[in-house]
Amino acid sequence: MAFAPKKYQIFRKKINNLDFSHVNTLKMVRSSYLVDSSFEATNMESIKVRHSTFKKINLKKCILIRSRFAHSDLEQCNFEYSNLSQNSFFRTALRKTNLQCTSFRNSTFNECTLAHADLRWANLEGAAFVKSNLSKVNFCNSNMTNVKFMKCNLKGAKYNIHTVLPFNQEYASGLGMVFVH
Repeated sequence: MAFAPKKYQIFRKKINNLDFSHVNTLKMVRSSYLVDSSFEATNMESIKVRHSTFKKINLKKCILIRSRFAHSDLEQCNFEYSNLSQNSFFRTALRKTNLQCTSFRNSTFNECTLAHADLRWANLEGAAFVKSNLSKVNFCNSNMTNVKFMKCNLKGAKYNIHTVLPFNQEYASGLGMVFVH
């Protein structure tokens, strides 16, 4: 008889400087505060993160598809090369976060802030942003095919010749986006 691996949860914990890279069965983080910890190359598919703070967390090369983030702060985290496709973000802050080469295909962002986030080389195909703050985000070299922006702040967001925009450059300029060489 085979046993299913235990699914771990972090609930009402304050955690500093821990390495969770060996934990592949984390399914929920709720009302917790995590700082300077690492989940590098961890499979956390379908995880739910609610009312939690992740500050300076290494989430590089993680699989977080079909996950949900609500009322959480993921400030100054590193999601480089991670897969966050088909995710739902609600009132979540990703300020000053490294999201380079990250996939957000078909993800939704409702009332989120990504101000000053680094989304260079990110795949945002089919993503939807509603009432979100994307000011001063770096979209250079990103794929934004079929991305929808509804009532969003894009002032100062950067893009370049290699960025695939969902609209023309004239419209981007009207939204306050900045073309960089």
